[in-house]
Amino acid sequence: MQTAEIQFDLFAPSALAHQNVMALMRPHRWAHAPVGEMELAAIAVEPHEGRWMWSVSINSSNNAAQSYRPLPKWGNFAGSRAEAIFNAADEMRCILHRLTPCEQIRVTEWLGSILSAAQYH
Repeated sequence: MQTAEIQFDLFAPSALAHQNVMALMRPHRWAHAPVGEMELAAIAVEPHEGRWMWSVSINSSNNAAQSYRPLPKWGNFAGSRAEAIFNAADEMRCILHRLTPCEQIRVTEWLGSILSAAQYH
């Protein structure tokens, strides 16, 4: 019996806090295709040599985008996974101005749920 893959972006953001990539999705119309989804905001955390690295990305409907992967060359290190998530949330807050006002509200609420879940894991 083969099990089906689970689509994690269908769950509440707090359920995503157990994953190394936490993403908030937004609707997007692809050229010559039906409306789909893409990441509005994402936080990625990865272990590296006993520490944790983080990265953030945004992709607004106003065409503002910024993204990078958690790599040692960026120097984003934290002592724990929770600390890496807190640092990523701070970095995300610094780039919120690039999003539309409605997206800023959605991302701020999403960050609150991510941070509350990170406290307990």
